[in-house]
Amino acid sequence: MSKSIEKSLLLTLGALAAFGPMTIDLYLPAFLEIGKDLSVPTSDVQYSLTSFLAGLSVGQLIYGPISDKYGRKKPLLTGIVIFILTSVLISYAKNLESLIVLRFIQALGSCVGMVITRAIIRDMFEPREAAKVFSLVILIMGAAPIVAPLLGTQILLLSNWRMIFIFLALFGFFTFLGSFFKVPETLKKSIPIKTGFFNYFHLLKDKQFMIATLVCGTISAGMFSYIAGSAFVFLNIFKVSATTYPILFGSNALAFIICSQINARLLNTHTIDAILSKAVVAAFVAAACTSLSIFFKLELPYFMISLICTIGSIGFIMPNITAKALEFQHERAAVASAMMGSIQFCISSLGSVLVTVFSNGTAYPMVITILIFNLLTFLLYYIGIKRKV
Repeated sequence: MSKSIEKSLLLTLGALAAFGPMTIDLYLPAFLEIGKDLSVPTSDVQYSLTSFLAGLSVGQLIYGPISDKYGRKKPLLTGIVIFILTSVLISYAKNLESLIVLRFIQALGSCVGMVITRAIIRDMFEPREAAKVFSLVILIMGAAPIVAPLLGTQILLLSNWRMIFIFLALFGFFTFLGSFFKVPETLKKSIPIKTGFFNYFHLLKDKQFMIATLVCGTISAGMFSYIAGSAFVFLNIFKVSATTYPILFGSNALAFIICSQINARLLNTHTIDAILSKAVVAAFVAAACTSLSIFFKLELPYFMISLICTIGSIGFIMPNITAKALEFQHERAAVASAMMGSIQFCISSLGSVLVTVFSNGTAYPMVITILIFNLLTFLLYYIGIKRKV
């Protein structure tokens, strides 16, 4: 069943999905200033990021059963209020310990957008239409990693790190208004269903859901590997300037966004599996070419072409595999969305961890990690999903 979606609702869903990346990336430029202000080493400020990431992972699992039982809108608005209040409280933090605790609570509020956005789209649309909407949401969500660090830097130039969290509170407030007035209650209560945390065990037995979720995690891990290692590779290996690096980083993010929009158009004439079957191959081949460009010590333009193809291919995979995972989760859309988000996040984080742990002063930890996760994406899709289609 095909439906249209209001631009105001689409914008609100995109903002909700961007809560996580916006809240992470906006304050990254402020680590040095936060350390000085709170009289702690800059490296210790990293713990506030770790606590936030932990909150994102745990919080998603909490919201799933709650949303499937009580509806989409009430938990959504509650989570946004938690986000707003903790953002304001963080702006008054006097020590690192309070910052760490408040960042964890802030994550519990922000992750509601990630869970319920997917559930609402699944409620409203059948798989192919849902994949189109996911592609459009990525257009908004994908802009966050590009805009947020630049915006955070500008806020620091005009004020201090505390204003970053005031800005996040305002961002949450306007998103609350959009959610209150534009987001409908999409949970159908006409069909009696069992709700609760035991639904997670039911999902573990759903092979399509689990494999699609793992694919979502492995392809995301490739992107996280790139994010973790890109600064070192561009600045230290290719010796680009500090002003050139954001342009190169942004060009890959732009490729990801553009490909997600091309994907939305392709879905008018192609099935989800037709696109996925080609995209996972392209992602692996592009990652292999990226690794080979390092092995043969090729110049930056050759490296960039293959890297842009690698990151761009994710724009074809992410919206489609998300729709594939939620395809049959009618009565458990929020629980499935929560479990998918949590698993995806854990696997994705592994990508950045591996790049850091195996750092050896070369580009190999980044490109090899991307290659491995893209190979896993290819194998999981073709062995676990494609052969059954």
